[in-house]
Amino acid sequence: MALPTDSVPSDCPTPLSWQQVLVAFDEQSDEWEISGDRGPIRGRSIGRGPSLVFLNPLLGNWQLMALTAWLLRDQFRCVLYDDSSLVPRSATIAPGSVKDLVEDLWNVCQQHGDPDVTVLGTGLGSAVGLAALADAGGRIAAAVLQGPLVSTHLTTSERWLARLGSHLPGRLAHVPGFRSLMVHNHQPWFPPFDESRLAFAIDATGGLSLRVASRRARRLDGLDLSECLDRLATSDSVPPILLVVPESLYDDAEPIRMPAVMAIAESVPGALVETLAGCGPLGCLTHPHRLTKLVRTFLEETLVSIPSSLTAPGD
Repeated sequence: MALPTDSVPSDCPTPLSWQQVLVAFDEQSDEWEISGDRGPIRGRSIGRGPSLVFLNPLLGNWQLMALTAWLLRDQFRCVLYDDSSLVPRSATIAPGSVKDLVEDLWNVCQQHGDPDVTVLGTGLGSAVGLAALADAGGRIAAAVLQGPLVSTHLTTSERWLARLGSHLPGRLAHVPGFRSLMVHNHQPWFPPFDESRLAFAIDATGGLSLRVASRRARRLDGLDLSECLDRLATSDSVPPILLVVPESLYDDAEPIRMPAVMAIAESVPGALVETLAGCGPLGCLTHPHRLTKLVRTFLEETLVSIPSSLTAPGD
């Protein structure tokens, strides 16, 4: 929802109307489905140019990444997909691991005939991207990791809830307190002029199957990508890496306090670090213009095969 003209500061461009973007995205993108090792992988592709593959956050689907993809479609063929873990399965299926999601990524790349790609991962997607970098063998040209993860553990109560939820019917929206928790965690980072965008994020997340959400959360229990960092540290051909740190993970006193960022930067000296003030964990949805500006600048400086940057409005 765009602001009335007199409500927009003179130095800020017109915000995106997410409703209009999703309609246009749906009309102009190509819908596809492929067979993964553990089930179908469904996605959308839009744009032209080198392939830019989006890797979803923990509880996200491809729609949460659509605004950013829309802004990059003139320079990249943006590939968005819901990995095979987002297809509900029987309660007897194990939760899987990040390695499973890396295999999904390679299946997507192979299906689309991409010899090398740029990946953009958020949260859990950043962990998938990091693990893929260590396994890439030249298949990744560059990587943008927002709020990257290297090692995580669930608390005892989180582990118990995730195991219980893996066997329960229903959706996240049915969990008592889900909506209030989402508002508490995310409202500070959403545009204050467009409350409907937060409502969209809550609805999109709340529609996720409880079993699927729980199994995805269990992938984070005991996650340890230190071996991947060791492999990158000794590799002679690490592609360019941009680490995007949202404000939700730092403060003014200590601008970059995220252990994962420091671990990656120490293991991969060439990795660049950029902070994103006013941004939370869903930067692709809350601040798409500012994020795409970082992505464009980074890729134009590291890749020679993309068109010149196009002027784009701000958030």
